[in-house]
Amino acid sequence: MWCCVHKVFVNTISKILSHIVNQYMIPSMADFHVQPRSVRGELAGVGRFQCQIHGLPEPVISWEKDGRPVDTSDQRYTLLPTGVLQITGLREEDSGVFCCVAHNSAGVKHSNGARLTVSGSQSAVYKEPTILVGPDNLTLTVHQTAILECVATGYPRPIVSWSRLDGRPIGVEGIQVLGTGNLMISDVRVQHSGVYVCAANKPGTRVRRTAQGRLVVQAPAEFVQPPQSISRPVGTTAIFTCVAQGEPPPHITWLRNGQVLEPDGHVKLRNNNRFLSRDPHQGIAHHISSSSSYT
Repeated sequence: MWCCVHKVFVNTISKILSHIVNQYMIPSMADFHVQPRSVRGELAGVGRFQCQIHGLPEPVISWEKDGRPVDTSDQRYTLLPTGVLQITGLREEDSGVFCCVAHNSAGVKHSNGARLTVSGSQSAVYKEPTILVGPDNLTLTVHQTAILECVATGYPRPIVSWSRLDGRPIGVEGIQVLGTGNLMISDVRVQHSGVYVCAANKPGTRVRRTAQGRLVVQAPAEFVQPPQSISRPVGTTAIFTCVAQGEPPPHITWLRNGQVLEPDGHVKLRNNNRFLSRDPHQGIAHHISSSSSYT
């Protein structure tokens, strides 16, 4: 029995087992491993809070200000799927104590309070565009959602735009802008991998500031062309073909009767192990069967 296996099948099995375990584990929620921090902002500026917490199932994040739920229907307030809260066009009444609230079937947890202090006076003094928070480097698996954050400030308020460093168009399918400039890519594919550039542009000019982050989208390995059973006369050469794809590209290993097959004088591996040839030698079986085993 001949078997072609891609190296990353262990990772696939781990993900399947993790999914099964998550289905049957008792709901739970850990403590916050990222607590919101107090910030100061200027009138008409930007405020940002962040919190992070793990749990099963994944906790849903909301925010409170001075003990009351934040009204995210206000367009100045943007709650990202990552749990980040952004407040643009700051006003004096935005000052207060903000708290992150996480809830799932295990219960509800409140983070430490963090104070937003808004100060200064509204003025028309020119301020260079500045990117306060740029996109992080992300490594995701296909079909997940990518959130590329971009928080910019300045006067007049800068216009945020996105591009790819390689010049390729970002496209429109599955693309959404959240708030004043955050980029969300739903159902990511391998072709979404690349370096994304956030630019804060001063209106009507070429003055701008940029920040960039790399998105890497991985795809589980899968067989495109598994080896087929063949029959050869004694004294002839048998050739097996095995083609697999994935990101990063999988490494192919051949097994015979459960044992890893190493190249020797009779067995040759070519083209990154995609082709296995078995040269004739004394004692070779008339019928050689092959099967692909993967998860």
